[in-house]
Amino acid sequence: MCSDTLMSRVLYVYDCKAARARNARRVAFTKELYGYVYTWKTKKGLKQRRKPGLIDRCPGSTAISDSAILVPREHKASFDDLFSRYKDILHTYIFQVDEYYEEL
Repeated sequence: MCSDTLMSRVLYVYDCKAARARNARRVAFTKELYGYVYTWKTKKGLKQRRKPGLIDRCPGSTAISDSAILVPREHKASFDDLFSRYKDILHTYIFQVDEYYEEL
């Protein structure tokens, strides 16, 4: 039996309007979104860990270009919160993307 299923996603397209003027804010935003790697010294040498970003913590989220993120609808609130905290340096455009696919 075949049935149509709707998969609803949200596309965030953003542009950093004040990249040079507020470099620290831009870096903080990028780290929160994509995550980062940090290292520290121990007696046995250097250790390294990766702090996951919001894209990593929300399954199904994908960076589709340098400044476009495709997010499942259920994680929209988390991304809205992040983008609203950095609205002073970002222009953000939000689009709803509905995909229909047929299950066999």
